[in-house]
Amino acid sequence: MSSRRLATVDCLRGIAALAVVWYHCTAGSGLIRGGWLYRSGEYGWLGVDIFFVISGFIIPHALYQAGYRVIDFTRFLVKRIARLDPPYFAAILFCLALSYLVTLAPGFRGEPPHYTLAQLAAHVAYVNSFVHLRWVNVVFWSLGIEFQYYLLIGLAFPLLIARGRGVRCGFLALLLVASAVIRDEAMVFRYLPLFVAGMLAFQSRVGLISRRVLLAGLAATAIAGPIAALGVATALTIRFVEIPSSRVARFGSISYSLYLLHVPVGGKIMNLGGRFAHSTPALAVLLAVAVGASILAAAIFYRFVELPSQRLSSAIPWRRLSVCSAETLTS
Repeated sequence: MSSRRLATVDCLRGIAALAVVWYHCTAGSGLIRGGWLYRSGEYGWLGVDIFFVISGFIIPHALYQAGYRVIDFTRFLVKRIARLDPPYFAAILFCLALSYLVTLAPGFRGEPPHYTLAQLAAHVAYVNSFVHLRWVNVVFWSLGIEFQYYLLIGLAFPLLIARGRGVRCGFLALLLVASAVIRDEAMVFRYLPLFVAGMLAFQSRVGLISRRVLLAGLAATAIAGPIAALGVATALTIRFVEIPSSRVARFGSISYSLYLLHVPVGGKIMNLGGRFAHSTPALAVLLAVAVGASILAAAIFYRFVELPSQRLSSAIPWRRLSVCSAETLTS
């Protein structure tokens, strides 16, 4: 496989992001209480699980392409931070500014926003869930899980590609056992079956395991993890489905920006419009506006905030020259 961005992965990113957006604008909004609109988004939160499987695949593949070794761990984290933190911090500032601005709107109802220094500082290390301090954006909890995964895979990557099949299988088995034992929702262990499903797709893609072992491993993740069918389906799609580049695939490039902004943008529109939209047709129009505004905001944010971060991360070289760069896979 070339180092070009995988269209299949981008399609999945786009689908996952839209699913989460639709969930927060419908079933998760608190404004729609039943009916087909509610049901259409009732399970949209599963898009987060798709993201976890994608990360389980794409990060190891990028490291593999880059000839990564544990000695490169610090550089790996620096590149990840350069790629993800500027949009993340910009989104935090956007959420803060918007939360105060809405209080100036005529007819504002509710409590004025209140944030503590400790609460905001916890965002820097993605530890709000650990210290039980509210995130400024409800979706940020998953970024904390992703960051823990980066720490894990950066240190344990050699076990994932070890020459000995027993070492590779034992490592993944250990992760699944850990997921069954450590159930804290603030820790990555609970979600490891989803990440492992992606890791198996990676191992199969680069020829480290046979298709039979892949299927057996995915069956193990199905036993160990929640929402097993979705994780398995996502991993199999990544491994075996080749989707040519398309608008849907290109839409996946703004999925991170859309994930960061859809709650403050689409959520605020739903909250404001929900005071006036009481019929199903009116709510449907409101949903279209909220989702459309979220996508537009994400596209602008991607162009001026996320894309420069991608370029910054790409400009940071690995400790040594790689056979081929994998930055386009992780951007």
